[in-house]
Amino acid sequence: METKKIDNNNGRSSQKRSIKRSSLLFLGAAILIVVFVNLIGRYVYTRFDLTSEKRYTLSDSTKKLLRGIDETILFRVYLEGDFPGDFKRLQNETKDMLNQFRSYNEYVEYEFFDPNGFDDKEKQQMFYQQLAQKGIQPTVIEDKGEGSVKRQIIIPAVEVTYKGRTTIVNLLPGQKWVPQAEELNNAVQALEYNLTDAIRKLSKIQRTRIGFLQGHGELERENIFDIQMALVDYYTLENVTIDGNVNSLTERSVNPKDSSSYIFKNRFDLLIIPKPTQPFSDQDLYIIDQFVMYGGRILWLYDPVAMDIDSLQNKDVAIGVRFPLENLDEMLFCYGVRVNPNLLLDIRCMPIPMQDGTMGGKPTINFHPWYYFPEFVPTSDHPIVRNLDLIKGEFVSSIDLIDNDIQKTVLLTTSEYVHVSNVPVRVDLGVARVEPDQRLFNHQNLPVAVLLEGQFRSAWRNRLSPSFTEIPEMGYRDLSDTTKMIVISDGDMIRNRFNYQYNQPYPLGYDNYTRTMYANKNFILNAVNYLCGDEDILTLRSREIKLRKLDPMAVKEHRLKYQLVNIIMPIVVLAVAGVVIVLIRLVRRRKH
Repeated sequence: METKKIDNNNGRSSQKRSIKRSSLLFLGAAILIVVFVNLIGRYVYTRFDLTSEKRYTLSDSTKKLLRGIDETILFRVYLEGDFPGDFKRLQNETKDMLNQFRSYNEYVEYEFFDPNGFDDKEKQQMFYQQLAQKGIQPTVIEDKGEGSVKRQIIIPAVEVTYKGRTTIVNLLPGQKWVPQAEELNNAVQALEYNLTDAIRKLSKIQRTRIGFLQGHGELERENIFDIQMALVDYYTLENVTIDGNVNSLTERSVNPKDSSSYIFKNRFDLLIIPKPTQPFSDQDLYIIDQFVMYGGRILWLYDPVAMDIDSLQNKDVAIGVRFPLENLDEMLFCYGVRVNPNLLLDIRCMPIPMQDGTMGGKPTINFHPWYYFPEFVPTSDHPIVRNLDLIKGEFVSSIDLIDNDIQKTVLLTTSEYVHVSNVPVRVDLGVARVEPDQRLFNHQNLPVAVLLEGQFRSAWRNRLSPSFTEIPEMGYRDLSDTTKMIVISDGDMIRNRFNYQYNQPYPLGYDNYTRTMYANKNFILNAVNYLCGDEDILTLRSREIKLRKLDPMAVKEHRLKYQLVNIIMPIVVLAVAGVVIVLIRLVRRRKH
């Protein structure tokens, strides 16, 4: 009996030693794994993206752009210091984004600099002046705490230097029409686009050429100022007048392989036609047609009906008639669309201020729905309009799709309740004061912006007149190279209003009456990027990151509860886990 007890005791002792040895080995292995992972993490940056919108995953276009960097590129971030929580988030997200950049290319370097870290006030002011000379302006924010307001100067900007060239990235675009929390979320959302956009600016040597057509009553330069300023950083822009000159859009050179023939190529990659109002000569249309035949791309912003809100400034009624552009209509019909001479009244529309009477000798101004100014909600999944906000229109016409071999993608449509008024159309301000009869709004989802892609047939096929014999040989083509164009039946969609009192333009898409910013600018930029073959840019621009905000009233009311939950809950979880582990060990010992 004693021998058996001794054997049992020896067996238990050996089991304890075995369990202890296993525990020590497990602990040692865990420590080694943690140390090894941390060592790797010092040299290899990685993170696991579990978000639904993949906010922490770089796009393929960004990775490709980063791999093309062959010299040191320095990001100097002026977003350093003690900030409120929302700005701290922007700071951390910027740092994380640059870490991701560096994980794809060792030439990426960055530093965070505190612009408010000077002890000497004179040096501080000199530094602010230096930043202002570079185009960097400080922003004053108010941090509202309990019973106090703290004003603070921040500089949410990044100075990017590459191959001796420098550009500035403004992380906070200054959207005065949105709450600060939403503005900061938009800044985080656009972070990858803004930083890669700077790289693209500095590394792009050969630029795409864009021509803005003039000479047919197109929009004045002050009315396309904002879109041109947005494009000039990426493209070479030129205002071009055709006036029958065959060399205005195309170039001719002697074929080096055959001196008796010529080589033709377009001077521009893209031609933008912003709201023509005067007739095109046949020669001008023929030159534009051959521009398309040689692979040229066109953004048409075309109003078939002459009507403007300024016509109603001094009177309540105006008559809309056709612009004299019938031959342009025929040309677009050959390409695959018909822009109808009508005006659309849409239930989903913008409001405009109107005087409803007087009170105390002063006019009473109220906002009324103006059905001629529709608001378009992009529903297509095409990259040009994906994730875009509301887009405003002014006196818009409908577009019909013609059955031919061209691929057509409808980018924008009206709402489900639209009334169509054919020319001549009587536009009456009184319509805004009357409750609409829904039975008259019996059209729905009418196209107003269409993308056309494919090989286009010449609009001059089988109809060249004898007068064209005077034009120097252009190398006439009947069928185009594969190309694309966009037709928008609202010439004002690219137009920015101009404040003549202060001699400065309003931003494109900004409605100064309601102080609302519409997505017209991003829509036009996306259209231009797509037509110029820069789909990667618009993919980043349209990326959406959802803002998951806390309810500020709930935070204030249940502040103590949230603090206790965040402090006590992790401790409780660890304690429960410890108890479970101890119970499992006790059960195992009893079994043995």
